[in-house]
Amino acid sequence: MKSKRFILAAFVLGMASTMAHADVHEVKENIKHDSKEAAAKTGHAAREFGHATANAARTVGHGIAHASREGYEATKRATKRVFHKDSGGESSEKSQA
Repeated sequence: MKSKRFILAAFVLGMASTMAHADVHEVKENIKHDSKEAAAKTGHAAREFGHATANAARTVGHGIAHASREGYEATKRATKRVFHKDSGGESSEKSQA
């Protein structure tokens, strides 16, 4: 009778051990899958952040270049007006005198 109980107890423990091992393996696989998925999402987010940063920098650079061109052109126009008026005025004054 004791040997039957011993065999039954060993069988139950063996089955429980196998199920526990299978459960641990499943949990391990779930953790592995979730970790890979989280890493992929982090990588995608980092890439999108990099693209957004580059786009913003490019937009700022274009804005600065545009403002510089506008400032240069405005300065050039103002300079031409000032010096052409002075030279034109002097020429007309000289011809009148």
